[in-house]
This record gives sequence, C-alpha cells and structure tokens, in this order.
Amino acid sequence: MSCAKCAELERELTAAERAGDRTRAVDCRVLLRRHPQHDGVPVEAGARARKGGGAE
Repeated sequence: MSCAKCAELERELTAAERAGDRTRAVDCRVLLRRHPQHDGVPVEAGARARKGGGAE
C-alpha cells in the first residue's frame, strides 16, 4: 500500500471479508475510495489489481 492508512484499511477490509462482516467491509471500501489517490490510481483499484481481483 502507498501509505499507513491505506494499509490499515486494506487489512481491516480483508479481515471483515474473512469474518463475513459485510457491513464493515463496505465501510472499509468507502473509506478507501474517499482516501486520496496515490500515483494517479485510486487506492482500492490498485489493491484489486495487486490481488488479481476484479469487479464484484
């Protein structure tokens, strides 16, 4: 991740998804989208690309 806050939100998102906590997962996604862009790429889109994921 590009910054400590991004990394924290990504960890929380992963934990929420594993626990089946959809509400928290959505919250994390929203916060990631609202977080500033790094290197011209939205943070969440960059995270998905690294994980090999795509659209949900």
